[in-house]
Amino acid sequence: MLADLGGRHRGWIALSAAALGLTLLAGCTSPAPAPSASSTVQPRPFTVAVLGAVTTTDPAVATSRTDSILVTSVYQRLMRVAPGSRDLKPDAATDCAFTSRLTYECTLPTTLRFHNGDPLDSTDVRFSIQRLLRMGGSGTSLGLLSSLRRIETPDAQTVRFVLSRQDNQFGYALAAQAASIVDSRVYDPDTALPLTTLPVGSGPFSVAEISAKGATLRKAGDYVGPTAAQLDELRLTVLPDSLAAEEALAKHTTDVAWACLDPAAQQRVDNEISTSADHTAHGFTTVNLSGVKVTRLYWNPASKRRGDKRLRLGVAGALQTDRSLDSIVPLGVPERVSAFAVGGRAKLPKIKGKRVLLTLGWQADDAGQHDVAQLLRDRIESLDSVSVRLTTSRDADLLLTVSPAWVDNATGWLQLYVEAPLSSSQKKLAGWDAASRLSIGSARNQAVAAIQTQAAVDDTVLPVSQTDQSLLLGPGTAMADGNFGSGQQLGLWGFHRD
Repeated sequence: MLADLGGRHRGWIALSAAALGLTLLAGCTSPAPAPSASSTVQPRPFTVAVLGAVTTTDPAVATSRTDSILVTSVYQRLMRVAPGSRDLKPDAATDCAFTSRLTYECTLPTTLRFHNGDPLDSTDVRFSIQRLLRMGGSGTSLGLLSSLRRIETPDAQTVRFVLSRQDNQFGYALAAQAASIVDSRVYDPDTALPLTTLPVGSGPFSVAEISAKGATLRKAGDYVGPTAAQLDELRLTVLPDSLAAEEALAKHTTDVAWACLDPAAQQRVDNEISTSADHTAHGFTTVNLSGVKVTRLYWNPASKRRGDKRLRLGVAGALQTDRSLDSIVPLGVPERVSAFAVGGRAKLPKIKGKRVLLTLGWQADDAGQHDVAQLLRDRIESLDSVSVRLTTSRDADLLLTVSPAWVDNATGWLQLYVEAPLSSSQKKLAGWDAASRLSIGSARNQAVAAIQTQAAVDDTVLPVSQTDQSLLLGPGTAMADGNFGSGQQLGLWGFHRD
């Protein structure tokens, strides 16, 4: 799904600085003293701009886009899903494999260290997964570990996962964000790490300073793994909105802008690039990541309105005209099938009785999502006796999301639906999910297809659209291929200067 960056026109503009001569006054006055170290202007660190405040760096509870960027870059997982190919690859582990039908075993190198110097061994892996299971972070990748029965650590370099059922997706669960490895000597087993406390991971970057407004990261010199940082220092900075991002581009106070521009601002940038030799007037180039932004609307499992079948059918039908994605599994992901009606004009059911008031929650840290929420509200209000109020609360009846799956495969994308089934579908979904994890080939394909088809019957998770996501690179700035995590979270390790 991610674009191939190797063949894109970069249009980098090299930065040069002119030497300024200072003329000393002639005469009998003493030479001017050299500027003190305290008066020397420090160069701006390499800066990546994002929207959305930092709220946590604890992988057991992190769910937002900004928090996920930090978790992806600061911690390691045993495995990783390679961007583009979606192949399962080792990360902190040297190897992971099934040694029996119900046993999945991983081997750790002896050289793994946390950023504070503590050794990373099997005890830390067991602690991290058990901590996640205890804390039960809502909205995390926790559910992908549902087949786990217990964890054994026969020695410091061996982690043995004993499963309750056959699960060919278990390796992917260990690649997901919530399965990140934390230091058992530092982290509380039952409480999330406060934002004021620096995280301790073993990933390509360590954190030197952090607040809600951003974080300063430094290259981890003793990192062991496939995604070593290419910059010695990097600043992740949070901007308030799309207008601030445009100003940052114009004033060159950032080197990279990730998902910061609303559609109008992005169109202005695209217009500049189309008339200015593949870059903006300030030297920025757009990398369009194909199909990365997937917009879905889903019913909050806690909503009292979710059980109303006629209302769910009405909401799904009201969105049909504008829907451009026909499955809760995006285009380009293997095993997806077309399931939802798109285009045309659906026959909407009559909603009888007292007027229904629904709330629709949208993500304020996604540029342009408010406009999408307004459009969806107008469509849903075409139903008789239905009113919709927009809110940024995540307690709303309907929730609009562009968050990617925690693992970029069919199982990962189905998680949002499968983990909150209607009571009428719970038994059949459990059976199909188990079959999909037990089988390979056509048998698995049939089970995965059945889940997608049932999703279009239940209408609890509704696909809306799938579009490109834009990343802006400044002059003299480049990004390596594979600069993303297992669920398409932006990684920071691949950024470097040309």
